[in-house]
Amino acid sequence: MKITNSKTGKSYQLTPGTQLEVERPNLFFNEWGEQTLPVDIPSSDYNEEALGYPDITSVRKLPDDIQATISSGEYFSACRQAILKVKRKKTISTSFYLNEGSFLAQISKASLREMFGEETIPGVKTVQQGIDFCRSLVANENTQFAIFPVFVDFDNSRRYINQMEFMNASGGITGYTAGKLDFYNSYSRIEEVDGISVKLDPGYYMTPFLRAPYLLRRIFSYFGYTLLENFFDVTEPFKSMVFINNTIDSLVNGSILLSHLVPDCMCNTILDVFRKKFLCEFIPDEVNRTVSIEFFDDIAKMKAETDLTNCLTSPLEFDIPTYQKVVLSSETMLADGDTYDSTAAIKAKYPNAYWAPMSGSYYRVGYSDYSMQTQKISSATIPYMAGGTLKEKKIICPDAMFYLLHESRDSSHSSAARDNRTLVYLPFIGDGRSLNSTLIVNSSSDNEGDDNNKEEEIASNKDQAPMLSLVYKYTDGYCIGTNTNYTYSNVRFADYSLLYNGPDGIFERFYRTYDNLLRNSMHPVKGDILLSDHQKMNIPAHRKVIIDGQELFIDKLKYSIGGNNEPIESSFYTTRLYEPVQTAPAEDSRFPLPLDANCWSIDRNSYEISESDYNAELVKFGDTRGTNKLPYIYPPFPTKEQVAAGGYYYERSFAHYQDGRDNKRRYYRVVARLRPIKTPY
Repeated sequence: MKITNSKTGKSYQLTPGTQLEVERPNLFFNEWGEQTLPVDIPSSDYNEEALGYPDITSVRKLPDDIQATISSGEYFSACRQAILKVKRKKTISTSFYLNEGSFLAQISKASLREMFGEETIPGVKTVQQGIDFCRSLVANENTQFAIFPVFVDFDNSRRYINQMEFMNASGGITGYTAGKLDFYNSYSRIEEVDGISVKLDPGYYMTPFLRAPYLLRRIFSYFGYTLLENFFDVTEPFKSMVFINNTIDSLVNGSILLSHLVPDCMCNTILDVFRKKFLCEFIPDEVNRTVSIEFFDDIAKMKAETDLTNCLTSPLEFDIPTYQKVVLSSETMLADGDTYDSTAAIKAKYPNAYWAPMSGSYYRVGYSDYSMQTQKISSATIPYMAGGTLKEKKIICPDAMFYLLHESRDSSHSSAARDNRTLVYLPFIGDGRSLNSTLIVNSSSDNEGDDNNKEEEIASNKDQAPMLSLVYKYTDGYCIGTNTNYTYSNVRFADYSLLYNGPDGIFERFYRTYDNLLRNSMHPVKGDILLSDHQKMNIPAHRKVIIDGQELFIDKLKYSIGGNNEPIESSFYTTRLYEPVQTAPAEDSRFPLPLDANCWSIDRNSYEISESDYNAELVKFGDTRGTNKLPYIYPPFPTKEQVAAGGYYYERSFAHYQDGRDNKRRYYRVVARLRPIKTPY
């Protein structure tokens, strides 16, 4: 075996019989890549010179990113070497990271801010150029940036970023027939901060958003890799998906720093967002310095091409595990109103809850004797968890999820034309931050000689967690961000949403296959495997293999380099679904869309009765004409059988009287009941 330092070109002196034990884990089931167990090499002058550190004990920090190659017989691999410990004139303890291990070791060492440094958006050197750049994004045709309105909390108030309005030449809101669509803050504005009026120059509360596929490419390029064309590049809504930022003043210095438009996290965190959210893996090719993206769902459907039966040197050992179920959530999940651990908890509490994708919320419908009302139960930013009491396989995405909040017209704009733009649901993303300015207001009285005059700084520097958003072009001419795949007009514009629940949600689109395996298979399998040099280099850990006629997932493939090529125990998972097969309930069966649901129609009859009959009624009211008399009830959805059979349900009655103009009092009995129908709400 030969281990060569790529920088110095020198091969290390090795102790006779030195052997590397290598573990190649499947990244779908493990959080680390291919690497060797720690091994000792002599701490000789030659080895220290070969490492490029003639006096390694004098350095303040041991080198941890040394490029090297390992060769033995037919086997050859580039790798990264980490020095773990040095005993002068005795041993150097070291490990080697190969393939995915080398790749992961690199990307964990830099933050997004470090990556972008002082880079700015080309062609933007003034605030006006920044505003014009933002205007150019409204068409949603830029492949690197997008822009749309969001809500933030800033200075203890809820405020817009990227507010769009139809305005006249002075910036007054007018309506689309008399005005032009533009950014509200492209004009100077007066803002109230703690009761004090503050003038804001144009450009505040405006910021562009980076496209998620563009940010991915920049990360890989920074580390010397080329990301190959992939699902996110060619599939909407992910092709136009963005990472939202909460910077309210990214334009005010003239130039726009890219480091102010990205989440406050390490580069590998962004990859983890994709890995956890979409159950995909980034597969590097260290020779060609390229990266491809592969999805678990696709891997599970592929036929295994590698048969390791002849490599097996011991009987297979099967464990019978406790079956599991997938539980999906984000580190931070913003919500409006009550929060729930799962949609199952909503269904248990509100049997007639339904899912409204346009607003990204769950609702229920109530019925009185006269009318019905829709009541919001919860935002749809809820973890996914369904299907019995199985052990939970928790998968937490290191991102934050916003909820959708409906706009309301400010009272100061009440005189605006009736043809103003439509008020819609916008992302509420949490706290805003100011990175380029500090607002200073005079908080004293008007007396210039008052010794109590104070200047108060209003600033915020809240960290921005990774936060993904889909984008669609709305009929009013600008873009809207959302986490659902329905427009404000209730039109389905894509096959995928960013919510964990729902028929087009993350679970159904990316995790159901994995969940089925956890519920019915994934039995740990172990066996001693002896691989050839060719197999050691070419068996991908994320693909299935065949042993004894059975397709298995690799968990950890282990082998040795150098020394005697002996069998080493490797681990696998079964892929066959064992009877009786159990699956999670389909989302569209638990929460039918309003247009697909059976619902109730109010049947109300009123007839005149005598005063004695009125007095005999258990429920009676006075003269309350024009209002509901009975409280709202919220029954479960009618079944298909109830709709087919017809009839009436939930009958209630009450009595009331009316005083007529002829000064006569008349008494009535009202019978209200519900009829099951197949019709949209």
